[in-house]
Amino acid sequence: MTVKGKKKGIWLVESLVIVSIICILAIISLKLVGNVLQKAKVVSAKAQIAQIAQALEDVKNDTGYYPVYLSDLLSETPPLMQKQGWRGPYIREVPLDPWGSQYFYQIPPTTLFTSPTLPRIYGKPETYTAYFEANPCRALLRIENYGITACDITLNGVVVVTESEFKNKPIPQIIEKWIDLQAGNNVLVWARSTPWNYLVVNISSDRVPSREFFILGSYGKDKLPGGKGFSADIVWDSRTYPNFQPQQ
Repeated sequence: MTVKGKKKGIWLVESLVIVSIICILAIISLKLVGNVLQKAKVVSAKAQIAQIAQALEDVKNDTGYYPVYLSDLLSETPPLMQKQGWRGPYIREVPLDPWGSQYFYQIPPTTLFTSPTLPRIYGKPETYTAYFEANPCRALLRIENYGITACDITLNGVVVVTESEFKNKPIPQIIEKWIDLQAGNNVLVWARSTPWNYLVVNISSDRVPSREFFILGSYGKDKLPGGKGFSADIVWDSRTYPNFQPQQ
C-alpha cells in the first residue's frame, strides 16, 4: 500500500470515529433534553393539580361537600345536593394533563341511608320506612343479617330483596346488590324475628358529594396506574400534608 493509500485509510478511520462520537453525543443530548422536557411536564402537572385541588376545597368550604365530578367545577348551576352555598363556576377549565390525559379524581363512597337494628321488637313483625335524597345513580345496598329469615326490602315501590334470600346461617349473612337511586327515595323494610336475631340495612354510593376527602392526580407519561420515574403516578391526597404523595 502506498503512503497516499495509508493516509486515506487513516482519514477514513478518523472520520468514522468522529462520526461515532458525534452520534453518541447527539443521543446523550437528546436524552438529556427529553429528561428536561419530562421534568417540566411533571412540574406543570403538579401546578395544575394544585389549582384544581384549591377549587375543590373552595366548593367544600361553600357547600360542605366535595363535588362528584371535576366538570362540576365549571358549572354556574349547582349540582343536586350542593345547592346551598354554591358560588360556581370555581375554575375556568379542567385541563388535560401535560401527557394529554384526563386527571383522575376519586371520592370515597358516601353512606346515604343506614337503618336502625331491625326489628326493634323481637317476635313481632315490623315495617320500617325512611326517605332520603340522592343524585340519580347506581348505589350499593348492603345488608348485614344476624339470623333473620323473614324480611322484604322495597325501594321506591319495587321489591329489591325478597324473603327467600334471607338465611339464618352464616352469621352474619352479607347480602349486597346494586340498585338505582332517584332524586328522592323511599325505603321500606318489613322484618320479623325471634330473640337475638336482627339485621341492618345500608345504602352507599361514590356518585354523591362527599364530606370526607378526595384523591386527584395524573398517571404520568405512560398513562397507566403505577410505574416509576416519569411514568409514576402524581397523586394529591387531601388527607395528608404535604398533599403530594412520594413518587417511585
